[in-house]
Amino acid sequence: MSPKTVPSKEAPPPRQAEGHYWQASRRPLQSLLFLLPILLVYELGMWYYASHASDGVARYIYARSLLRDFFKLFDITGYYLPGLLVVVVLLTQHFLQKDRKQLTLQPTMCMWMGAECLGLAFPLFMFAMVLSKAQLAMALQAPGFAQVHWTEQLVHSLGAGIYEELLFRLIVIALLHMVLVDGLNLPEKPANIVIILASAVLFALYHFSDNNPFDWNRCIFYTGAGVYFAGIYVIRGFGIVAGTHALYDVLVVLLKLA
Repeated sequence: MSPKTVPSKEAPPPRQAEGHYWQASRRPLQSLLFLLPILLVYELGMWYYASHASDGVARYIYARSLLRDFFKLFDITGYYLPGLLVVVVLLTQHFLQKDRKQLTLQPTMCMWMGAECLGLAFPLFMFAMVLSKAQLAMALQAPGFAQVHWTEQLVHSLGAGIYEELLFRLIVIALLHMVLVDGLNLPEKPANIVIILASAVLFALYHFSDNNPFDWNRCIFYTGAGVYFAGIYVIRGFGIVAGTHALYDVLVVLLKLA
C-alpha cells in the first residue's frame, strides 16, 4: 500500500523564516533600530547648529515644530519630545503586534534596508527631473534651508524624512482610517484610496508658505511624492519610507554640490 499523502489544499501554507527580510524589515522594532542613528544625528546636529547660528535663528523642520506645539497644548514642553515620540510610537506598535515575542533584532539588516531606501529614492528622483525638465530635482526641503551650509542641509534632510513621514503617513493615515473606516464604517478599499490621496494633498499643501508660494508644477510633484510615500508606507512600513524620504533629500543636496 502506498503511503498516504496529504492533499495540497489541506497542507499548511509555507511559512517564511523569522528573519526573512521582507517581513522583518517591516517590523516596528527593526524600523526603530534602523532609524535611531539617523534620528540621533539629526537631533544632535540641529542642537549644534542652533547653538552656533551666526544670526541667532534656530531652524527646525516644520513638521517637528507642529508636533512640539501639539504637546504645548497640554502644557508639556521639552526640546526632545518630538524625538521621544518617534521612539514611543514604534515601541508601542511593537508591543501591540501579535508576533512581538518572536522578533530578534538584526543590525546587519539595516544595511539592506538602507540599500532598499536608496533604490526606492531613485524613481522619485526621476519623477522630479521629468517635471523640472531635466534640470535639478525638486527638493522636499523648506526654501529657507537652501541658504544654509550644505552640511546643515544634509542633517536637516535626515530629520525631514523621519518627522514628515511620522506626521503625514503614520499619524495622518491612522487618524483618517480611524474616522472613515472605524468611525463611519466606509468600505475599506475605497476609503484607503481616499486616505492616501488626502494624506498626499495635505503633504503637498504643507510645503507651501509665504517663502514658497503655490506653484502647480511643484504641487504636482509634492502630491505625487505623497502618494508614492504612502504606497511605500503601506507596503514596506515606516522605517523604509522614512529612510527613502531622507535619502531623496540627501541626494538633492549632493546633486546641487556637483
